[in-house]
Amino acid sequence: MKNETPDTSFFEKLSKEQIFSVFLNQVDLYVYFKNLEGKYVLCSGSFARLMGFSSPSAIVGKELADLVSPAQAEKICAEEQRIMRQRIPVIALEEHVELLHAKSQVGDVWISTSLYPLIDNEGNVCGIWGISQDITSAKNVEQKLMQKNKQCDELNSKIHQLSTTDELTGLLNRKSFEEIIERNMRLFSRVRGRGYFTGFSILLMDIDGFTSFGTKYGPQHMDKALQYVANLLRGCSRSSDDVFRVGSDEFAVILSDTNYEGAEILSERISEALKKKPMILEETRVTLSMSFGFSTYEDQLDASEMIMQADQSLFEAKKKRKGKNGKA
Repeated sequence: MKNETPDTSFFEKLSKEQIFSVFLNQVDLYVYFKNLEGKYVLCSGSFARLMGFSSPSAIVGKELADLVSPAQAEKICAEEQRIMRQRIPVIALEEHVELLHAKSQVGDVWISTSLYPLIDNEGNVCGIWGISQDITSAKNVEQKLMQKNKQCDELNSKIHQLSTTDELTGLLNRKSFEEIIERNMRLFSRVRGRGYFTGFSILLMDIDGFTSFGTKYGPQHMDKALQYVANLLRGCSRSSDDVFRVGSDEFAVILSDTNYEGAEILSERISEALKKKPMILEETRVTLSMSFGFSTYEDQLDASEMIMQADQSLFEAKKKRKGKNGKA
């Protein structure tokens, strides 16, 4: 196929000025030219209409501060001055612009603008020009998507919270109890492997005579008793400890970097707090007591083994208490 010679006669029918005028006034993109002082010298019809003016000539001589808010004008003009000074264009600069003119068809719009230094025949910067497009629809979709993602994150967080937290007391639940024990066992196993002998303990406890409490004060107060104990355990524990509700009236604390004696000290602190801060039920002071079981990380195989040791210790404590006062 032979090469065809370009038909230059078409362009002879139109001057460069006419071609430029067609481009400037019939494209949907917003085009404008500004001098060194930041005043508009030329713009496309679409840009004029966006700003709320009937013709491009109405824009000539105005500054950006006449069209948008002062804060936005200051920010954009500073960027334009930098571009003219450094002669480095900026591509696809995104701005959320609030339009001031009363006749503007929109109150605000998202615009993506590419800015270029305007250089004359002698190589001097004589101004700046920009070409923009309306990206409001795309931004609205993006913001809706971000909102949906935020809602999904919040929902996932809520689901995670529900799956790891006891709804009544707000404490961590049995599932979390077992998972955190397993995690601590892996952690302290690695630490010991480096020559540091350290570990953690678990304190298992339940409310003495809780069934009898329900019979005496009514089942409506049993939830209040559980919440009371949960708040007391929070107050007695360190910020580094994890507190759990692991059964009907059974609670637990995981004490990091704490040996058996440290767990016993916490149990004594809890017992004292129960005596000093009794429950108030319908103006009646009710003092609860708890029994405790202990287990310290040594060489147990898994979480279930540690829990079983603490549970056995708790069983022995309740058996001993029952032998003293006839009830557990």
